[in-house]
Amino acid sequence: MNKRLCIFFSINLLLTIILSHPAKAEYYENARADEIYQKFDLVDYTAEEANALLTEYKSIIDNDDEIRQKLLVRLTCWNQPSETQAELDKAIQYAEQQLLIYAEPYPSEINTDLLLCLGYYKQYVGQMDGAFKDISTAISNAYQLENPRLIADGRSIRGAMESYQGDYATALEDLITAQHLYEGLNITYWANDNLNNLAASYRRFGDPETAIKYQTKLEQTYLNSGMLFEADNANVQIAFSLEELGRFKESNERFYKSLKFWQSQKETNAIASTQVNIAGNLIKQGEVDKALALLIQAEPNIPVEYDGQHSFMSLFFAKAYLAKNELDKALEHSQKASIDFKRGGNRRGESQNLKLQSEIYYAKGDIESAYKSLSAFLEMHLSLDKQIMSDRNAEMQTRFNTDKVLAENENLLKVSTVKELQLQIMQRNESLQIVIIILVAIILIIVSVFAYKQLKRKRKYQSLALTDELTRLSNRRAIYAQSEHFIKQAKLSSQPFSIILFDADHFKQVNDKFGHDVGDKVLMKLASLTMGMMRESDVVGRVGGEEFLILLPNIAHNTAMEIAQRLLDCIANYEWSHIAPSLVQTVSAGVATLEHETELSPLLLKADSALYKAKSAGRNCVISA
Repeated sequence: MNKRLCIFFSINLLLTIILSHPAKAEYYENARADEIYQKFDLVDYTAEEANALLTEYKSIIDNDDEIRQKLLVRLTCWNQPSETQAELDKAIQYAEQQLLIYAEPYPSEINTDLLLCLGYYKQYVGQMDGAFKDISTAISNAYQLENPRLIADGRSIRGAMESYQGDYATALEDLITAQHLYEGLNITYWANDNLNNLAASYRRFGDPETAIKYQTKLEQTYLNSGMLFEADNANVQIAFSLEELGRFKESNERFYKSLKFWQSQKETNAIASTQVNIAGNLIKQGEVDKALALLIQAEPNIPVEYDGQHSFMSLFFAKAYLAKNELDKALEHSQKASIDFKRGGNRRGESQNLKLQSEIYYAKGDIESAYKSLSAFLEMHLSLDKQIMSDRNAEMQTRFNTDKVLAENENLLKVSTVKELQLQIMQRNESLQIVIIILVAIILIIVSVFAYKQLKRKRKYQSLALTDELTRLSNRRAIYAQSEHFIKQAKLSSQPFSIILFDADHFKQVNDKFGHDVGDKVLMKLASLTMGMMRESDVVGRVGGEEFLILLPNIAHNTAMEIAQRLLDCIANYEWSHIAPSLVQTVSAGVATLEHETELSPLLLKADSALYKAKSAGRNCVISA
């Protein structure tokens, strides 16, 4: 048992002696059961061993062993067969049934884990809204329970889903948080699994070189440990990253390596999925006939229920038929892909598909439909580039405040109960007064220590959720929440409110020329220089890779322009060669001031438009919105 559980156990034991009530749950020694659970928790078993281990675990735990019976339910949920639609439906049904059984108390660890399990399965049958709702609720409950493992599991699953749907900034925030927690808990398997998702997000975010560094390291780790399935997954992710870099030959070699692996395993669906990946690569190289042959082979083994695989298969069919000028077939498959992408919530894929549809309609001579598809593509592409976080800021703050109230109420109830019992015993027997006082003192000390540790954990989690890891500035979630507060204040007091949006000029060239370590140092120095010029009431945050936002309450537009110009001059005149020889760094900025806006989004769009004009004007300048 960990320290937290020991403290709880000590308090419960003392109160049990005082109140002469039986304990709620009896602890049973069962070394073999604990060994099996540890194997599941650390994924220290093969796929063939899973069912046998689960059956053995069930057979050796006592019916009255409440703790391990709950663990059995959680293990059973996560180890449901899930290869077919029918199996997924059954897994969802099992999770929902168990949630009804363990609805109280709420929240609890078993209820939270079952919610994660339910959301995990829902995503694979296309119930994306339900999956996000269940997983986000589970994460909120995990914060209330102050359970780092459940927080890490929830944010890792949600981050992978957000990444797949194209919400990269939010995905990276979730996945990086999960990575820190897994590493802090020393859970190697899940840290590596999460790192794989993190690398995939970097690739989708437009940084395949960083992704490959992570993926290559993961692949070697898995190969050294004999974890062939995990190694193949890393190999496929490397193939995607190489494809993004235009290294198609190397990418294809890795895809074919994966195909050979799955053929040796005789996994029909995995074989078909790999054939689809290869086909997509071949189309980019102009080998359309080879690609079509692979897609036709794969099609019978990829049912429509698997919308992730089916959507890209349909998209590649459409691309291939367009290349062969078979326009009706191309349009038919593009429309199928659209249905799949929308059902799976994959805006990233639908964006590609809308652009392809415009090309198909144009080739058919249907200019009006081509224009509509192209307009929809541009709108979605802009939406993907301009994602803004909304009501999750309030959710995080409410979560921590609720935790604090609950903890304080529990402590007060415990102290009140002990004092009342002390008076009753003292009235019956004065000789027990000293014993009771000592007992109460011990309980109060334990409760105080526990409350202090709770407070430290809350501050740690709150800092993790609201602070950018690299620069230690406010992250996007925190600064957007603060901006809404400033806007309300400005409206009520009729005082001005301005913002400065700026980012580093040619930052990709810095990373390419000097490396990501130097790039990180540049971002930290930009943060330091900016903070050094601001008032205590101003807020500076990092809202993107190299993009920063400054909130200036009670500052009019002309003054904001002057502040922005001083900031640009300070950054341009800094001796950047201290960081790297021949390094020169400037920034471009856009300034906007509150007028009729009632929320941050339109004000931020004004600043972003001004920033874009500053870059178009040659960079290292300030433009007013």
